[in-house]
Amino acid sequence: MRLGEVRGRDRALCVLYGLFALGGCLVMGTMAVVFVVRNADAGPLGVIENFLDDATRTAASRFVYADLVLIWAALGAFMISEARRLGIRHVWAYIVGAPVLALIVSFSVFMCVRQVKLAALNVQSLTTTEVTV
Repeated sequence: MRLGEVRGRDRALCVLYGLFALGGCLVMGTMAVVFVVRNADAGPLGVIENFLDDATRTAASRFVYADLVLIWAALGAFMISEARRLGIRHVWAYIVGAPVLALIVSFSVFMCVRQVKLAALNVQSLTTTEVTV
């Protein structure tokens, strides 16, 4: 089943997940560009070094950063489990995509793909039920 074929509640959830991914892409992308521009004189490795330094400088930033890393690990386990259950391919790309794009983007895209798979299973089970009745 393709996204265009999804209807009802499943389609509404896909739209919601898509909006989260798009919003996350815009917000996090803008923040990333601003950070890179402000640190461009440090060079590519210096930008990464400055980011990690800023992310771990204070107790508050370490708290937020550690929380995000732990959430990323938990969501990674969830995505692997759901991918195996539903037959979603390339789950590693969603997990690796989190620190590259942003967790909000990669997880929202995964949830949209998951919802399409669930919608396909629902259609398949309805069709099977109608045939056996």
